[in-house]
Amino acid sequence: MAVDGENPYSWGAEATIYLGEFLGRRVVVKKRRSKPYRHPLYDSLFIQSRTRTEAKILVELYTAGINVPAPIIVDIENGVLVMEYVEGERMSEALGAMSIEAVVDAARDVGRQTALMHNMGVYHGDLTLANMIRSRRGVYIIDFGLAGYSTDIEEYAIDIHLLRKSVSTLHPPLLQPFMDAFMEAYKGYYKGNYEELLQRLREVSIRGRYVDRELRRTVMRERYLD
Repeated sequence: MAVDGENPYSWGAEATIYLGEFLGRRVVVKKRRSKPYRHPLYDSLFIQSRTRTEAKILVELYTAGINVPAPIIVDIENGVLVMEYVEGERMSEALGAMSIEAVVDAARDVGRQTALMHNMGVYHGDLTLANMIRSRRGVYIIDFGLAGYSTDIEEYAIDIHLLRKSVSTLHPPLLQPFMDAFMEAYKGYYKGNYEELLQRLREVSIRGRYVDRELRRTVMRERYLD
């Protein structure tokens, strides 16, 4: 596999993204980085755990027909995940240039896929326009680095809250049509208690906060080092 290790494609909080080629296909290589502030043992366990979880979730969602990058290779020990490269434009950039009809269609697509994902007990953890790609095959959801499994409806509400916050921040005039179409599609596919989810979404919005990631890290650290 050929990888351009000298020129990272992007640099996230937890991982570095490279572009490469594998068996004639363009691929994305995600390499999680060690953090000097983490205990070496915890750092290794954290990287392996997050890599394993992200790969497992991608396999399950891809198999279920949800538009996510196809996982190709996973190296849990070294925190490396190789995925399909999805050609297209980030929704964070594309949305403003789209017609209202296209915005509504895209929002419905995302709403359907998000509901199906939540039905599987999976939350994304960072469901924003920046983590969606508009391609010729539809809207793809990417970057499941903060994703996880949960039956807690608050996790699903937080996903929707983050998406709404993303649209309102980047494209305020499109917030109403986008979220109306998203919620309409979501309601049609979501198998849980929709009214309970709406109530939890209102509570999350009133609190006006994001997921406390430091608390999550503390819980995970205690879980692995006990």
